[in-house]
This record gives sequence, structure tokens and C-alpha cells, in this order.
Amino acid sequence: MKDGIHPKYFKDVEVNCICGASFTINATVPGPIKLESCHKCHPAYNKNQVIKKVAKGRMEKFLEKQKKIDTMQK
Repeated sequence: MKDGIHPKYFKDVEVNCICGASFTINATVPGPIKLESCHKCHPAYNKNQVIKKVAKGRMEKFLEKQKKIDTMQK
């Protein structure tokens, strides 16, 4: 195998999520790493998680558009 073709491997890289969770991993990028969602706050992993305000705002906008379309079709 060729020498020097593999990326440098960092141990104990700190990962911080916007939900406040933090943990350490091994990675090829130096830390700290910032995440938008992790295993503690992502809805796919946590079914009891309350919908975030950003997502709720988007959903409300979508529903308003749907109501307008429905009223125009009637």
C-alpha cells in the first residue's frame, strides 16, 4: 500500500448539537464538530421529541398555502 494517502485520524473529537447534547467520536476532521440534529433530538430516533419551532413554522406556512388552494378550487 502507498504511504501518505490516508487522511489523518483524530481521536476523541468533541461533537456538539444545537439541542445541547455533546459526545466524543473518532473522526478524520479536527474538532469541535457542530451538528443541527443528533440521535437525541432527531425525530427518526426520538419519537417523543416535540417539533422544533423552525419546522413548525414551515408546516404552518404549507398548511396556509393548502387552504388557499382548496378555497380557490371550490
